[in-house]
Amino acid sequence: MAANQILVVDVGNTRAKIGVFEAGSAESPQPRAISAIELNEVSHFVKAVFDWINGPDITEPQHVVLAGSNPPYLESLLADPSWGDMTPMVIRHADEIPIHADVDVPEKTGVDRLLTALATIRLFAPDRAAIIVDSGTATTIDLVTSDGVFRGGSILPGLRLSAHALHDYTARLPMINPDQFKTSTNDSLPLPGRNTVAAMNAGLFWGQLGAIREITGRLRVAARSQFGCREVPLKIITGGGGRKIAIHLDQCVYVDSLALHGLAILATES
Repeated sequence: MAANQILVVDVGNTRAKIGVFEAGSAESPQPRAISAIELNEVSHFVKAVFDWINGPDITEPQHVVLAGSNPPYLESLLADPSWGDMTPMVIRHADEIPIHADVDVPEKTGVDRLLTALATIRLFAPDRAAIIVDSGTATTIDLVTSDGVFRGGSILPGLRLSAHALHDYTARLPMINPDQFKTSTNDSLPLPGRNTVAAMNAGLFWGQLGAIREITGRLRVAARSQFGCREVPLKIITGGGGRKIAIHLDQCVYVDSLALHGLAILATES
């Protein structure tokens, strides 16, 4: 096989992202295929993962790296005998990721946040500040300064979680699916919303976008005033809702499943 193949899995709160990367002559591992698998019943989820692994994109990976914020699904996946001769490396703790976190309790920083920070530094901003927006079940917005230090940021409910909250904690508001939002133009989710669902759709999406704009603006100021970063930070967008969000943000880069890139980088550096 010409390239060194790396299998990576990131088990999130509502989905697992799974990918295969190739580490060849390029400076960083290159994605060959990436997919998302819903976290439904555990045995069905595990089967879906191995169906993907046994598909045409993967041929005896040299490295297997797993991480996740959903322990029951991650442990069930690890315990399955279908791994055979493959021996997964599991990233469970912040101190397993080679990045300095300047926060109150570094060891409690979310692994997913540090993986996206590591990937951002290696791929886009080795000597420049960056703001990373990860739009998933929760939306995290974090700052990495030009010296490669993770400085923390903010955590807020993501689109799916917000939709569930409106439905679960009110008597009459319906459950809506943010995955179906069409946001390619400013009038795709019009304001004012002329019915309940339209008002919910507009409130969820434009409210999320407004929060991201406000927080990224404040982090941009902090990068300069608190940490002495001279250049305007890069904006890196990832996560399940990231593609829709990125359309409406100026001067940003969208990367599918940035945490998987971080896992693939760890495989090559281990």
